[in-house]
Amino acid sequence: MFFSWDLAKTIEQQFTLHAQSPLSVQLFEAQKAVDRLLNQYVQIQANPGAFEGQTILLQLERDDSDPETAPVLALQTSPHLEQLIIEMQAQQHASRSIN
Repeated sequence: MFFSWDLAKTIEQQFTLHAQSPLSVQLFEAQKAVDRLLNQYVQIQANPGAFEGQTILLQLERDDSDPETAPVLALQTSPHLEQLIIEMQAQQHASRSIN
């Protein structure tokens, strides 16, 4: 679960740090930081099978039916990593339900 928190914090920090830059620069810097985060998790061998060779692609998606709406940040996670994150979140949710 630490990874999900680290991921959210990393993205938030980059958008905050580059708040005065164009949105494209904010997205570019956030993507670089996410790539570094994945690499750090591989380097510390937090769970090599979970992180090695995995990707998370950040994209801005817009609602084509309403061009006035601000774009939304979408994360496209490699299937293996996405499945592991979903499983971990389900386990955490189940343990909260028991407590």
